[in-house]
Amino acid sequence: MAEEEKESKLAALKQNKMILFAIIGVAVLLLVILIVVAILIFSGDDEPQANEPIQPTQQSAASKGSMANPNSSLLSVGPMYPLKQFIINLMSTGSGKRYLKTSIVLELSVAPLQQEVDTKNDVIRDVIITILSSKTLEEVQTTRGKQKLKEEIIERINEFLVDGRISNLFFTEFVVQ
Repeated sequence: MAEEEKESKLAALKQNKMILFAIIGVAVLLLVILIVVAILIFSGDDEPQANEPIQPTQQSAASKGSMANPNSSLLSVGPMYPLKQFIINLMSTGSGKRYLKTSIVLELSVAPLQQEVDTKNDVIRDVIITILSSKTLEEVQTTRGKQKLKEEIIERINEFLVDGRISNLFFTEFVVQ
């Protein structure tokens, strides 16, 4: 009888240990999830996401062999080419019509490119209008969204330029209504 009692106490003790380990495991798992959520919330728009590849930006006039990065110094910029103002209907996600009013200035890699840009001005405006009108409010309202938009516009314009490249693009006005 004493042996049966010892065995039942031992079995109860083992069961209690298993329950304790399960509770500790769940608590650790919840703590890890909480830390990950906190990091995601406080990281903001400035940090690249793990599943999002980082794409290099276009070449700048100051560094022809290396790639420019958005945080690089803007102490030396190339020739600037202002474009007329754009007023675009953004793609609607069901919350009414949204409009984007923006002014853009292109930074040219070399001064002779200005003649080619003058000649292809209508094509450049069409490319920009096509890209902007394909975006939703959510895509253009964040800093990361604006940076991606710049990169996409620069890439598309540079596809048909011969005399040089667009080094950078600056939004001098950006209003969404």
